[in-house]
Amino acid sequence: MILTTSDPLCIARDPASLETEWSELARRRAYPTIFLTPDWIRVARAYDRREQITLRIAERGIAALAREDDGTITFAGGEYTDYQDIVAKPVDVTAVADALAHWIAAERTPRVLFEFVPEESGTADAMSAVLRDVGYDVQIDRLVTAPRLTLPDSFEMYVQGLGKKERHELRRKLRGLETGRRVAFRFASDRERVSVFDRFVALHRRSRGDKAEFMTEENEHFFRDVAETLAARGWLRLGVLNVDGEDAAVVFGFAYEGTFALYNAAYDLALAPLSVGIACHAYAIRSAIDEGLHSYDFLRGGEPYKYDLGATDHWLLRFEASRK
Repeated sequence: MILTTSDPLCIARDPASLETEWSELARRRAYPTIFLTPDWIRVARAYDRREQITLRIAERGIAALAREDDGTITFAGGEYTDYQDIVAKPVDVTAVADALAHWIAAERTPRVLFEFVPEESGTADAMSAVLRDVGYDVQIDRLVTAPRLTLPDSFEMYVQGLGKKERHELRRKLRGLETGRRVAFRFASDRERVSVFDRFVALHRRSRGDKAEFMTEENEHFFRDVAETLAARGWLRLGVLNVDGEDAAVVFGFAYEGTFALYNAAYDLALAPLSVGIACHAYAIRSAIDEGLHSYDFLRGGEPYKYDLGATDHWLLRFEASRK
């Protein structure tokens, strides 16, 4: 649905008409992320039944939004979009966030709920000042961390940069897996993408607890659509750990603007004693370094293994504003 607005700084547009501009702005953010590209948002919106709004803001930014039945405005993308924010160059973030806040007020929006907003982007602070001035109660909290690490020039430099305990444990686990076994890691080729994706789904469903329950039929369709869309852009990375001729673990990730983003992973529970999960992540880090990438983003969640592999916290915020 294409909405109109009387605010000349924020103009509702057909997202397809903005794709070229949107793609370039996404690339030029302070920290580019695939989750703010039109390609990702297009797939996510196909699974979102809410009213969708795309604003071109002050000719310098874009906001992909959704409106709940009760009038609450959120960013588009839903719960599986790890980063949510406006799309603008760093120099324009304050102006674009300011204009979006004024649009929200002019629309008499009863409530705004933005989640997974990068703390370092500055969007939350810029919007809060405007909305408080026009009578909104604003609450900003740290919601969840998204640990990531800066990649050095070689895998050996990466291992040396870990803490003493973490370095020892990683070497021990890799040595234990590799001793007496044929072990190889690869990123799947286009030709084998479908079969590797099927293996990824099968490994999920053989898991226990939440991980097994996560891969519903709908989620499988979503992941498949993401894979096909991002593979067409050359951004998909399906990392495969093969042990003695069997694909024992699969990493579902993306390479975009110098960053490898780890979106999901699954492994053979029968090989859990061999630490195939942590080994697969280590080999993915090595392959990302070999590809010339400069950052490895573990995305949302503070699981201990991320810190064991050297990641540090980058916080995502929850921004809520309600009319008094």
